[in-house]
Amino acid sequence: MHNNRIIIVTGSSRGIGAEISLSLISKGDTVIMASRNIDKLHELTKNVKGNFSIVETDVEDYESIKSLVNFTIEKYGRIDALVNNAGYVNPKSIFETSLENWNKTININLTGVFLMTKEVVRYMKKTGGRIINIASTAGLSSRPGWSAYAASKAGLINFSNTMAEELREYNIKIFIIAPGRTATDLRRRLAPNEDPKTIMQADKVANIVEFMLSDKANVIEGQVIEVRERK
Repeated sequence: MHNNRIIIVTGSSRGIGAEISLSLISKGDTVIMASRNIDKLHELTKNVKGNFSIVETDVEDYESIKSLVNFTIEKYGRIDALVNNAGYVNPKSIFETSLENWNKTININLTGVFLMTKEVVRYMKKTGGRIINIASTAGLSSRPGWSAYAASKAGLINFSNTMAEELREYNIKIFIIAPGRTATDLRRRLAPNEDPKTIMQADKVANIVEFMLSDKANVIEGQVIEVRERK
């Protein structure tokens, strides 16, 4: 069993975020499950045994982020780790990408991570901690038809690399995961005709997150770790 770490996971109502949250709870951690879909969170956890809290959170809304962090500090007194997992995609060509679509993609995938990090490190700098950012292999190469999503993930990777250097003096370690094709709702929007059984499952990514929460992962801190499964 782990020590009882206090861990915030955004986008925890489905996909990779749900797998991460449930796995950590089962191993003895306390997870603050954050998502806009509060009903889905309650449904997901109705038979879960362990320590967790559910907080309705919209990472596009700075006040919502502040409320999430304040709740965590007031109830638990500290934040040991943050998993920035919330994501959005609406793939369109450059001809079809509206400003609204572009802004929403950047706001959730990049600005939301910036704001979550900004608020959490205000407390984490006193104790140290870990931040794990879920990027994508789309942020490492060209993705015709997914330009907004690819740009947001490329920005997330560079932001993460920068934070790894900037926050080192506070013993805050930054980890970056770039999953390849993973069977999630988000992936279904990117590739609607793909058979989800033929690609990596979300629990494989959750396993890597668990590793990154341990001291054994210190040797890969500040590096982009691609996670792929070849079938």
